[in-house]
Amino acid sequence: MSENQFWIKVMEAKFSSFSSLIEPIQPDEFFSDYWEKKPLHVKRSDKQYYKDLITLGNVQSALSFGGLRYPSIQLSKSGAFLHPDVFCSDIRSGEIVFSGVPDLDKLQAEYKSGATLSLPGFNRAWKPLMTLAAAVEEYLSHAVHTNIYITPGNASGFTPHYDAHEVFILQISGTKHWKIFDPPLNLPHHSQAFKPHMLTPSLPLMELDLEPGDLLYLPRGFVHAANSLENASMHVTLGVTVFTYVELMTSWLHSSKNELAIRKALPPGFANHPELQASIKSEFSRLVEEFKQKLDSKQVVDGFIQRVREGYPGRSECRQEIELNVSVINPNTKLKILTPDQYTISEDGENIVLEFGEKTMIMSKRARPLLDEMSKRTLFQPTELFTDLKEDTKLTLIRHLYQEGFLLLCP
Repeated sequence: MSENQFWIKVMEAKFSSFSSLIEPIQPDEFFSDYWEKKPLHVKRSDKQYYKDLITLGNVQSALSFGGLRYPSIQLSKSGAFLHPDVFCSDIRSGEIVFSGVPDLDKLQAEYKSGATLSLPGFNRAWKPLMTLAAAVEEYLSHAVHTNIYITPGNASGFTPHYDAHEVFILQISGTKHWKIFDPPLNLPHHSQAFKPHMLTPSLPLMELDLEPGDLLYLPRGFVHAANSLENASMHVTLGVTVFTYVELMTSWLHSSKNELAIRKALPPGFANHPELQASIKSEFSRLVEEFKQKLDSKQVVDGFIQRVREGYPGRSECRQEIELNVSVINPNTKLKILTPDQYTISEDGENIVLEFGEKTMIMSKRARPLLDEMSKRTLFQPTELFTDLKEDTKLTLIRHLYQEGFLLLCP
């Protein structure tokens, strides 16, 4: 194990659970006293607490040499995001055009003038953050993302607003002064974004300085504003977009498409004729009652849970490192299959079903002789397997079996 791999393992071990995010607060206390109820400030008095998760230096390197492009890099000032043309340009390399490439001189100038630098979704570019986000998402069963915000000294990032998701703020460097106000809308749905007219003059509910190593949890809906002190501030926000009963009911209503009566069009001209509107109201009430009688809550909940488990766009996951030092399977590559107790082969009509581990592969019966030839040998080379398949077809199937893990390389 290289030194770099060792330190990555150390980082993953320290920040690889929901408990590590909120310690020393225990999860039971957090969910009973704070979750969706009130803000929490964890003051740790350890400026190096997050050094194994991410540092300002890590982000500086990513900006300078990491190839990040808009929208992975954004700038905001006076409560609004700057158009990418202000700090980005298109770079041509032969026939290829790289769009949204940050002009570091322009970016630096805007930052020095008070703009806040945002790096949305940085967990997809930095493995320790990816590990933490995936662990929290697995624990909560809610969607998680991370953003990084860097604000120059003596500046404010955004005007007062609320977020429509739960927010955990990890202060990495510098100090930010926070003001937190009562929510104008309790527990807003993620579709209920903050509007400036919702802000009413009031005294802060909380006012605090967030220092390196500290954590601030804000339930969705709590209005907040922050400004850096003398030095630049960097924090990570871990946002949790929760699945609510709105999503569960939407899933139930979506299944109504199976009912013919609900798929029928509203009467022609219904928007212009009051008598039609009255009949629509009556029919709608009848359909709702009928649909409620057919509700199978277990089926709805089980189906929703299954979809969450299967994943969704933007899901946080700890991806494996891509393997690059590989060679394509050729006719003389030495291979072996799994041991007989590790797989089963059965027939299903015109297909055969190969099951191993947690995988199931369905193939044409024409592949059966090839599998039988493999199973007769401890070691083999593709060229030694005699079947009715064309050589290129045989090699394609062998490569697929290798990629799925049924075949193993032999030294």
